[in-house]
Amino acid sequence: MRGFQRAFGILAVSGTLLTVGACNGGLGGMLGSVLGNGTQQGQQAQINGTVRGIDARNNQVNIQDNSNGQNLWVQYDSRTQVVYRNQTYPPTSIRQGDNVTARIVNNGNNSYYSDYIQIN
Repeated sequence: MRGFQRAFGILAVSGTLLTVGACNGGLGGMLGSVLGNGTQQGQQAQINGTVRGIDARNNQVNIQDNSNGQNLWVQYDSRTQVVYRNQTYPPTSIRQGDNVTARIVNNGNNSYYSDYIQIN
């Protein structure tokens, strides 16, 4: 019985989130609230925040936006420049707790990529 109640609760929350998303202009509206400027797919934006997590297996860093507290997973690759005190480092040098400024691109489907991350 508990399993059924839990599954029903998850479905109810999911439905609520979808309804709220639709009322706020869908994912584009949510993206605008995360990035603060309504960035569309393919457009560049900037996020200033604190690194809350790192997924080295999938080449992603989780950044909590200083302006609104939202968390955003941002992909990186070997071409991503990481700069600290005018020195360039590999993306693997990013650590949890670092304050960063990242230039990001919306790849669509809630997927973001950064080619430049500055550790402040």
